[in-house]
Amino acid sequence: MRKFTACHLLLSCLCAAVCISLLSCQSHPLVDDTSPSHRGVYHWKTTFNPTKWERDWMQRHGVDRLYVKLFEVNAGYRFDADDWLLRPEATTRFLQPLPQEMEVVPVVYITVDAIRALDGGGVPAETQYASLVVERVWAMMEEHWGAPPHELQVDCDWTQSTRSTFFSFAHRLRAEVHKRGAELSGTVRLHQLKDDMIPFDRKLLMCYNTGRLQDPKTHNSILDYDDVRPYLRGLDTTLLRDYDMAWPAYGWSVRFDKKGHFLYLGEPRKGKHCRVEWGEPEEVLRVKNALPKMSGNTVILYHLDEVQLKHYSDEDIEAMYGPRPVAR
Repeated sequence: MRKFTACHLLLSCLCAAVCISLLSCQSHPLVDDTSPSHRGVYHWKTTFNPTKWERDWMQRHGVDRLYVKLFEVNAGYRFDADDWLLRPEATTRFLQPLPQEMEVVPVVYITVDAIRALDGGGVPAETQYASLVVERVWAMMEEHWGAPPHELQVDCDWTQSTRSTFFSFAHRLRAEVHKRGAELSGTVRLHQLKDDMIPFDRKLLMCYNTGRLQDPKTHNSILDYDDVRPYLRGLDTTLLRDYDMAWPAYGWSVRFDKKGHFLYLGEPRKGKHCRVEWGEPEEVLRVKNALPKMSGNTVILYHLDEVQLKHYSDEDIEAMYGPRPVAR
């Protein structure tokens, strides 16, 4: 009887040791489930010529994805029925090759005027211009990166009046991109969030420019938690777990006249009748805390500009990116 008890005592100790070991592993996981898979940054200038400081900044913060706007698609001029509907504009000039050491994702900005110009053109026009856009992107990437992209991202501030045409055009774009073995991703603004039919392989929530820029009573039009909160009300935020996220790392001055009428945007300098705004890390964290925990996503900052980024400390940037991606 004593031997039986001793054996059980020994087994109990071993089981306890194993349980403690397992609990210890669970309380200190090897993988941080809240960490993104990738860190990205947007390049939104019409000349690609990053400074040494900007290149060092990307390396210092572990940026492994560079999102480069290649050109914009705008409405063309139809002098007769046979003329073209759309045209490329603001094409980026490359004074340096795109970096080989990181993934480069080409971005195409599509204006609302371009979508309106396509309205009524039907499938033939949408297919034609989708093919032209993809061909141009692939040619530019081969020339400046030396390889085809794995992803094309499109950015368009579509509304309910342009939704149907844009979605149809995006379907054609996605078909062209899939033919080349790549994916189509796209930006989603807060007012577009509740639409569950957005035709992208990957979606990116653009968490900036959330307020009313031209209203002199606006606190911060770049990012203010109080502006974001109404869009999340009644939304199943678990749907956002698969979204990539983009946060603001820039600032500007919003200029008004004496009567409070909006004039223009300028450099972020203080002045009379002027509201200076920055994407504040504290607001980023407040919005993050209102969203579900995400993993396997890309977190992107807007945008790669030495003058703007020097406003932020390394600690600010790390806080906006979140935990460092963990090797799996």
